[in-house]
Amino acid sequence: MNASETPQKEGKPVDQYPDQDKKTEEHPQGSGLGQQGRPRNYWHYGLLSCWEDIGTYCMSCWCPCMIYGKNKQRLDHLQDHNTADPEHGGSGCDSDCCMHLALNVLGGFGWVLQFGQRGALRERYHIDGNPVNDCLTAFFCTPCELTQESQELAEEERGASSTERQTHNT
Repeated sequence: MNASETPQKEGKPVDQYPDQDKKTEEHPQGSGLGQQGRPRNYWHYGLLSCWEDIGTYCMSCWCPCMIYGKNKQRLDHLQDHNTADPEHGGSGCDSDCCMHLALNVLGGFGWVLQFGQRGALRERYHIDGNPVNDCLTAFFCTPCELTQESQELAEEERGASSTERQTHNT
């Protein structure tokens, strides 16, 4: 089982269908499902749990383009292969990093790339949220947002690795 199959909220397990008694706009019958009929999940780590990964947080403060590049490579690898990136995002100095850096230098717009990546991450793991919150988080909380994404990817990579080991052992 990987991290996307177990709904979590701020690192604490929640019921399989956390809002099953609540009515939702997408499903007025109160099924607790999102728009695509899947259970809604929550971030494993809160936005301010960036202090639990101080190294990534510091790099996100001083060189957000590198953390963005690493996160992008890890997410792309998970989406393409459904396994953890063996390079753990590599050095982070790649075309994605350069694009983020260029947008930051040209007017502080690197957060626009982060906004899109955050949405892709939420979509992959069926994490509750919306584009407005993604935009505000990427703009106002860049280091915390990048660290949270890195922690979420690490959680998924651990889940993918354990699933892969179980598959090989059976």
